[in-house]
Amino acid sequence: MAPLAGAAVASCMILLLLLVPCAQGQGQPPEASEEAWAEGQPPEASEDALTTLLSEGGCGAFAALVAATAGVGDAFREQIAGDLGLTLLCPDDDAVRAFIPRFHSLTVEEQVAALLYHGLTMAYSEEQLSWVHWKVSTLDGEQMLTVCHHRGRVILSSWPPSSRNEARITKTVVGDDHLAVYLIDAVLIPADPKPICYFYLAGG
Repeated sequence: MAPLAGAAVASCMILLLLLVPCAQGQGQPPEASEEAWAEGQPPEASEDALTTLLSEGGCGAFAALVAATAGVGDAFREQIAGDLGLTLLCPDDDAVRAFIPRFHSLTVEEQVAALLYHGLTMAYSEEQLSWVHWKVSTLDGEQMLTVCHHRGRVILSSWPPSSRNEARITKTVVGDDHLAVYLIDAVLIPADPKPICYFYLAGG
């Protein structure tokens, strides 16, 4: 019964995301406190449906960055409400905590782009992801991600491909027609060219 209950909760969360596009403060996420950044910790996430869903799925630190970065949560919610839906590649808490010092050094525009880079422009089911063997579009609008497969695991890397920046899907958090959320083990950022997918494709 537990899996069914979890699926029901996720479905309710997705319905809330579709019906209530903006959370507190007329859709403006809270600003990150200087103390939180100084201590190398992510800011507190706002208690809206999206951040709650992500936090319960094992990526609360990423949810906090989304909530604290103006415009990102709204972009995700708008995509969820669209015809194609959204796939969210959610780095786990350890990966995000390690990335926070670098994130803080970015410009505001770069921070937004880094977070939107983890959103794909349609809701890919696990089965659909198993069919993808090349580039997919991200909400960043300018950057692509590469999807590869190796020994039954989905491997994501920045485009152009680079072995220095790749992540693996470790868990499916939500699978829905409008929203798919996958927990990944690293933060994805654009990287320099260094092809790696050809090996995975050829090696099976």
